[in-house]
Amino acid sequence: MSPLRALRDGLTDDSLRVAILAGLATVPFTLALSWISAPDDVATVGGTVSGEALLLAGLIVGYYYSDRETENRRAGIWTGLAGSIAVVLLYVTHTITTIGSHSSRWTAVIVVLTPVALVIGVGLTVLVTMVAAQLAGWVTTRLDRDRRVSGPAGGDDRTGPASKYWKAVAAYVLVAPPVLGYVLLELGENDVGFLLSALGMLFLVPLSIVAFVALFIDATAPQERGTGWLPSVWAYVGGPLGVYVGVYSVATLWGVGYPPGYAIYSFFGALWLASAVYLVNRHRYFDAGGSASGQPG
Repeated sequence: MSPLRALRDGLTDDSLRVAILAGLATVPFTLALSWISAPDDVATVGGTVSGEALLLAGLIVGYYYSDRETENRRAGIWTGLAGSIAVVLLYVTHTITTIGSHSSRWTAVIVVLTPVALVIGVGLTVLVTMVAAQLAGWVTTRLDRDRRVSGPAGGDDRTGPASKYWKAVAAYVLVAPPVLGYVLLELGENDVGFLLSALGMLFLVPLSIVAFVALFIDATAPQERGTGWLPSVWAYVGGPLGVYVGVYSVATLWGVGYPPGYAIYSFFGALWLASAVYLVNRHRYFDAGGSASGQPG
């Protein structure tokens, strides 16, 4: 199928109407936010683009299309195509306003490369909304109770979901306390200690991200009815996020130095507590053969 025919079919497809409208709705917000964030004293060819509205639109579209026939990926692509109108306008406007400050040779180069730059800009926009839509659709599908609990009750030998992601959660529970203790107690006062603290944090940050995602996947893994426990994703996964947002907001309102620092350490602690409680309950209800109450917790 040719690109022009694919474009025509998408514009006439009623199932993509919400995705296209969502993308068009981001255009004024992208334009306004991009102009606000652009430095006044710096002339740049193409300008800067703020992607907050596009990211939000992608997430909303992914949620909307999660239970519909149209794929999240296709919906996200069309949201990005519609929203990329702002990217094109920003690039052309900034290029026209700054092109006079360049030599004739650079002006010719800029004009020749403009189509390539526009294609790259539109492509990146589509990539952002497509990934956001797929992520939102995946999360929404994982949270669906009908998918998480189905089929007849398991036998006495059932050990819970077949997911092995809990091992990454357990690794975080074991590693986080010594690393955080070493950093927070300022044990590394010399150069070697500082290096060890930095290496520990460089390892802990990606491990916390892996553990957070693994906790979500394991907590939403499908299981048979009557296995005794349905983990509350909002408590185990939403709790650490809520702590991060709360601490960041309070630190910002109080005007303390570097709010993200307080928020990230609070997130580490909340994630460790949630992970530890989750693993204890997982062992209690699955590995130790707990009672089949079927209640979330």
